[in-house]
Amino acid sequence: MVGLIAAVLGLAAAIHFYWLAGGLWPARDEQALARTVIGIEGIRKMPARWLTGLVMLGIALAAIWPMLWLGWIASPLPHWLTTAGMVVVCVVLLGRGFAGYSPAMKRLNCEEPFATLNARYFSPTIILLGVAFAILLSTNPWWIS
Repeated sequence: MVGLIAAVLGLAAAIHFYWLAGGLWPARDEQALARTVIGIEGIRKMPARWLTGLVMLGIALAAIWPMLWLGWIASPLPHWLTTAGMVVVCVVLLGRGFAGYSPAMKRLNCEEPFATLNARYFSPTIILLGVAFAILLSTNPWWIS
């Protein structure tokens, strides 16, 4: 499960890096890309590159965090902090995933094709990742250590 989490989030981080570098896939121009991956009503261009970089960094950290928590990667952080990080990532993923179906987010992120892609692919994938983090947390008695 950890490998799948790392692969999915690693791919998402790599795609964000591609956008950070100016890539346009899966669109043909910046406006189409913004409408596809951001979807905020009336969006005409991608957010500032530093923001894309920040999102990329967060996703990359989420990809390796379970390996830090399980001790597969050496970490100078105390276990309670890596555990707190696991809980935070789990809550953020589940929150973002379920928020994708909320009326408020549907109103805010109503541009197509984002609205459809979010309902069909983005939110369900994010929810599944959050569930995977929750399963990891539940299978390791972190509250004892």
